[in-house]
Amino acid sequence: MSELIETLRATAIRWRAGNQEHRGGVVLVWQGSVYGWKNSLRDAGHERPGVYAVDEAGQVFIAEGGDDDNGAKCWVAADSAST
Repeated sequence: MSELIETLRATAIRWRAGNQEHRGGVVLVWQGSVYGWKNSLRDAGHERPGVYAVDEAGQVFIAEGGDDDNGAKCWVAADSAST
């Protein structure tokens, strides 16, 4: 999992470098590709389970529970130290 976390962080850093008008917030990643940005980590129900969100500090969160039709139930910190 720690390799995945580092890959997600690198993906977000590259995206931020090319989209500097979007400061702070979270970069949203689905299946390895950035698909969006939000100014804050919001209701997981607007995202599908399995989406990752990477904040400016490099913290990574994953949308869990729920389903593709109704959205995820919650955001969970993906802690690379515990994997």
